[in-house]
Amino acid sequence: MLKWVALFVLIWFLYHIREIFPPFVIGGIFAYLILPLVRYVHKEANIPMAAAVFAIYVGIAGILFALGWFFGPMVVDQLTNLFNQRQELANNLVQSASQSFNWKIDNPEHVANDLVKNLEANFGTPEEVMHITGIFSKGMLGILVCVVSSIYLIIDSHRVGQFFLRFIPEDQRQIVTNMTQQTNLMLSKYVRGQLLLITIMSTVAWVFLHFIFKLKYALVIAIASGFLEIIPVLGPIVATSIATIVGVAQHGMDVALGIIVCYTLARWIEDYVIIPRIIGHAVELHPLVVIFAVLCGEVTAGALGMLIAIPVAASIKLIVDFLYPPLDSAPHKPIGEPEHNVAESTAAPKQESHDSPPAAESNQA
Repeated sequence: MLKWVALFVLIWFLYHIREIFPPFVIGGIFAYLILPLVRYVHKEANIPMAAAVFAIYVGIAGILFALGWFFGPMVVDQLTNLFNQRQELANNLVQSASQSFNWKIDNPEHVANDLVKNLEANFGTPEEVMHITGIFSKGMLGILVCVVSSIYLIIDSHRVGQFFLRFIPEDQRQIVTNMTQQTNLMLSKYVRGQLLLITIMSTVAWVFLHFIFKLKYALVIAIASGFLEIIPVLGPIVATSIATIVGVAQHGMDVALGIIVCYTLARWIEDYVIIPRIIGHAVELHPLVVIFAVLCGEVTAGALGMLIAIPVAASIKLIVDFLYPPLDSAPHKPIGEPEHNVAESTAAPKQESHDSPPAAESNQA
């Protein structure tokens, strides 16, 4: 009884201090991403773990500095122009839409003003956004916590695992270890895939927005489109909408269909070519589960919750499948396959050894 009370108090305490978690969560994600690289350098170069961490962090800092040096001024310039010309873009958008759909609007400028005011009410004025950005850039404490926590998590990764493992009963530690290994495989594959998709989508979007549709803010929109790929279902829709609205505001309704088609084709190529052949389906979740998880993440922790909602949901599914193998774990009968094959496939799992759970095999596949 005392353990359950202590657990309840701990959960209650963590809930009330949840605002301090984002730097640690981001640091943990960063540590998780580069831990395999650190171990590889540590093993191949035969140098201490701390030296490998230092070398990799210096390399990452150099890459970020180079990217900021080459693309930073361009991004800042496009963002500033986009904020300053928001009223003009809104006027052009309303006029193009009214002319294309034969809407009778007595005062288009008044409608555009209302549109800009509604957007500012929901997302803040440009001055507030820049002020928040300035506060974030000056939040050295949060950045310091993120970097330091990621370093400690990398160097002491083995001890962190041993710390949590000692709270597990001894007869169940092997099961927990197996589940952790399967979860690590799934999460590492998922994260690498997301990073690759961000890079591909940003590059492709910038190419056709800049060279084909001649948009002024192509780089900013392309970067936003790439990062919106992280958010399932809703992210691609928002990315397409932003690019279409900016395109219509600059060049009229003639470019709307072309932008939508390009984004749709890029998304189809990702879903049916890149993901199956290069990345693979690391996370197998029903679309309704994906939507539910994203909404729960947004309500719980805002944008950060939306980012980690899918990995958390996939980890929970993996644990549940590991502990309680699904009844339909046998292969489904393809259309047109004889019935005796179905009987053989349903009988096969009974002869499997319990040492290798079906969930683990499916995730390795």
